[in-house]
Amino acid sequence: MIQTFGHLVALFMILSISAFGGGKVVLPTLQHQAVDKFHWMTNQQFVDLFGISIIDGPSMMVVTLVGLKACLQYGYVIAILGALVATIAMFLPSSILVLIVGRYWDSWKTSPWHESIQRAMMPISTGLILAAAFIIARHSIHTIPTAIMGIIALCLMLFTKLNPVIMIVAAAAISWVFLR
Repeated sequence: MIQTFGHLVALFMILSISAFGGGKVVLPTLQHQAVDKFHWMTNQQFVDLFGISIIDGPSMMVVTLVGLKACLQYGYVIAILGALVATIAMFLPSSILVLIVGRYWDSWKTSPWHESIQRAMMPISTGLILAAAFIIARHSIHTIPTAIMGIIALCLMLFTKLNPVIMIVAAAAISWVFLR
């Protein structure tokens, strides 16, 4: 149990500091560590937890669910503690880093590094977000109907301002009616 807490703290502190561009950029690493390295869950369970996390809040609440799942074998009380530890380990280091760097960022505007860092972050973040999307898609699209729903959702997100919650409810209704 202590070892699992140690793994959670170490993993999420590292992910926290490396989450430039938003939390979604660390999803590939999180998936690899939770599934392949520590065997806290299967790929399908990871995708399910990610799906649950985006229904009612920010997608990075998957961190809380991974912490819960990693410690569930020790009982519910320890699982809740694991969820809390994972959440704090994910959000506290980056919050402290942003607080420190934010105080000085504007004073570095004349430095050539300032603009270089800003220009480099966008393509790196975009690539990492695409990698995360690929991992989620690879483990959640298994049939032609789910592929069609994924393509429709992508097109709606790209070309309309439709609320994603409406798409989730519609996809759930379609799945319930046609994919049981």
